[in-house]
Amino acid sequence: MTRRSGPEHGLLVLARELAVLRARTGLSLDALARRTTASRSSWHRYLNGTLLPPRALVQELCALADEPPGRLLALWDLAAEPGGPPPPPPPPSEPGPRPSRPVRDRARPRLRRPVLTTVLAGGLALAAVLAAVSLPRDSASDSRPEPLRPGCTGAECTGRSSQPQACAIAGSGTRTVAERRPERGPSMDIRYSPFCEASWARIWFGRVGDRVEISAPGQGTRWTEIKDRFDAEGYLSTPMVGGGPEGLKACLILGDTAERHCLTS
Repeated sequence: MTRRSGPEHGLLVLARELAVLRARTGLSLDALARRTTASRSSWHRYLNGTLLPPRALVQELCALADEPPGRLLALWDLAAEPGGPPPPPPPPSEPGPRPSRPVRDRARPRLRRPVLTTVLAGGLALAAVLAAVSLPRDSASDSRPEPLRPGCTGAECTGRSSQPQACAIAGSGTRTVAERRPERGPSMDIRYSPFCEASWARIWFGRVGDRVEISAPGQGTRWTEIKDRFDAEGYLSTPMVGGGPEGLKACLILGDTAERHCLTS
């Protein structure tokens, strides 16, 4: 069986890994489109391996899935390589009668061996790179990851989503500073990330039309609303506001009654 290599195979490997991350998030394509900078139709092509996604979009999905981006970005770099290894030389033709040549031509040295060696070396090198980036995350190559940096800090985070900015990933120290959990009806909380020095509110067990908002001194008010059943199936987060954990206020507004329930930190 012939081992596939090169950008086309790299694109398929990348698509497979992106599909695994998307399954880990539990998001539908519609919900994924709302939480990232790509449309539903674009995500469909990216996950099928028919189109290379933007590099920044790979980072967004990694953030949503709490996945260190290094391995996926290495796959992206491989899939984005222009061209591929040169094709192998054609098989020799069937033996047949050859025209006679002067003896001096037959004595001329042939140069095909270096060319063939270069072709094979290029193909083997590319296959080795593909195998290396496809190793499990606990391989030795992952033992020294680059330091993680937030995508924004403080007031820079106001209006941005916490996940693509790496503000809510595991190990960032994110914590709940206030919460409301009634026996029935939607719940909400206020989350603070010391990693990004920013805060946001979340709602879950809500219904279509329910809304949650958060405000901080000097940062205005940010909000989100449950728009369909996909939003209602999990939790939904507001855009961030810079600052916290003190001085925050979050309010839940019920869609059917406009009743407000507020929290402060």
